[in-house]
Amino acid sequence: MKFKTLLTINSALAFISGIACVLMPAQLLASYDVSLAPMGLVIYQFWGTTLIGLGMLTWFARSVRELALQRRFALALFVTNGLSCVMAVRGQFAGANTFGWSIVALYFLLALGFGAFVLIKPRV
Repeated sequence: MKFKTLLTINSALAFISGIACVLMPAQLLASYDVSLAPMGLVIYQFWGTTLIGLGMLTWFARSVRELALQRRFALALFVTNGLSCVMAVRGQFAGANTFGWSIVALYFLLALGFGAFVLIKPRV
């Protein structure tokens, strides 16, 4: 897979998820059998704004051609998605419903994709 393609996928997922977190946090969390107090919903909306920003950054990073800079982006996104995968697994063991495993899989696949760009030397 090309780096630009992986960034496009990451961007779309982050942007769409971010919008959903901001506009309908309670409904989104209900799909995981989770409910929050009003302030918890606000914090979840803040998380949504972060996802929107990440979606925009990864969209803009698609135009980067310098290999060293691409690898730095890949490392940052590998760490971000890897840690998010760990947190999602933690959430699953804390009692989220089975739908939450889809989030674990999503973060795992993104971490795997970006990790490949960090660890494997691209052919020039």
